[in-house]
Amino acid sequence: MYCVSKSQAPARRFASLVVAALALTLTIAATRPVDAADPRAASMVIDANTGAVLHNKGGDEPVYPASLTKMMTLYMTFELIELGRLNYDSKIKMTQEGADAAPSKLDLDAGEELTVVDAIKALVTKSANDVAIALAMHIGGTETNFARLMTRKARELGMQNTTFRNASGLPDPEQKTTARDMITLGLRLQDDFPRHYRLFSTRTFSFRGKTYRNHNSLLTRYQGTDGIKTGYTRASGFNLVSSVRRDGKHVVAAVFGGDTARERNAKMQSLLTSALAKASRQVTRKPALVARAPQPAVAKPPVRVAEAADIAPPPPQAVAPPPPSARERDAAIAVAKVRSVRIGANPPSAAIERVEAASSAPQPVFAVAGAGSAPAFPRFVPETGALKPSTLQAQAAALEQVEPAPAPAPAPRQVAAHSAPRGPFEIQIGAYADSAEAERRMTAARERAGGLLDAYRGVAIPVQNGKLYRARFRGFDATVANTTCSRLKSMQIDCFVTKTE
Repeated sequence: MYCVSKSQAPARRFASLVVAALALTLTIAATRPVDAADPRAASMVIDANTGAVLHNKGGDEPVYPASLTKMMTLYMTFELIELGRLNYDSKIKMTQEGADAAPSKLDLDAGEELTVVDAIKALVTKSANDVAIALAMHIGGTETNFARLMTRKARELGMQNTTFRNASGLPDPEQKTTARDMITLGLRLQDDFPRHYRLFSTRTFSFRGKTYRNHNSLLTRYQGTDGIKTGYTRASGFNLVSSVRRDGKHVVAAVFGGDTARERNAKMQSLLTSALAKASRQVTRKPALVARAPQPAVAKPPVRVAEAADIAPPPPQAVAPPPPSARERDAAIAVAKVRSVRIGANPPSAAIERVEAASSAPQPVFAVAGAGSAPAFPRFVPETGALKPSTLQAQAAALEQVEPAPAPAPAPRQVAAHSAPRGPFEIQIGAYADSAEAERRMTAARERAGGLLDAYRGVAIPVQNGKLYRARFRGFDATVANTTCSRLKSMQIDCFVTKTE
């Protein structure tokens, strides 16, 4: 009878365990693809000169933005600076919520202050969560309310698959985006705020004796990089949105889900190099034309912005027709909503009409939760008298719905000079491709307003070397201008108030 000696038994048992472990490993490997994709991973590159998609791998899959969230926090800040509600020297007070936030942070104590420009640089370089929270609460009253406003702004910009729950990017399972949406935001930051966008190229930031280096090392390692933002949480992996201009070419890319910062950067550089080889030097993509109030000479401190209704991602059928195929989306970056806009011609497509109508309709005033009877303030209404800007598409569409077919513009009504008001504010109802169209729109608005505008002179102001004409009624004081514009909006005549330049 064959027997195993006691000295052989441990070796035999060890061999059996090794065989069993190998069998288990092979079984697990056989149940999933060898190259299974990381569910966090996504990447996309577009030619910013033409809008063409040069690379797309999971660009429409939901991912966590992490600190890329701060790109929208900064977009909202830049918008308020342009509206005169903030300026670079405005003071931001650190809140207790910000002071209690997890790093990365500047470690300010509650009650300490910093300027808006320092806050912007802290977000761009250090990605300071405490500063993002303090800035959000300064603008929105609460971070939750500010996040709702961020989500609303995302919808207006065409970021249909993005939901924000905070201003910093700290972990929240409901805070989602896509690579496509983040490229859309990156483009809009460049298109809408070229002066402020330059701050994304800040390499170092000094504050109270300390110097912080920008987390985006491509600024110094990859030629032509002009921004824009890094991000990381354990759930998201290492993320990066980059913009590169080289030899007349311009590409914008997003990479999500890197295992390390080095791996993410290497992948980004590889994608950028490949994309630049295919990119065009001919600029055919045009920024969306958005009517904006000019920044007043002196901006007063902002008041709290109204509480916004909670925004959940709308069902696809409520926003646009069935989505196009991946090939159709990649033929041109349609979701970026940065293609050219024809003013005063045919109405926009049904999908854009619905999006613009939602953004330009009069906004309700919401009481801040728990505030009882505390007064609420209209959204983004500066004390200088400038109202929330509206898109030119919405302005054109609102008037188009009630006007007859285009006809020769009648002569504008003349008002005796001695009876014309001479206040320093104007009401703009749109910007159009030629002066005749601007005059026609002003005449139509005047007729619809039932005498409300009769005492005010209509002017067509050329901008962009005569490529656009702003249609404005001038001579208001701030109070009358706000009241009149509100009444015009109730008549479905879109408008905003600005100070005479």
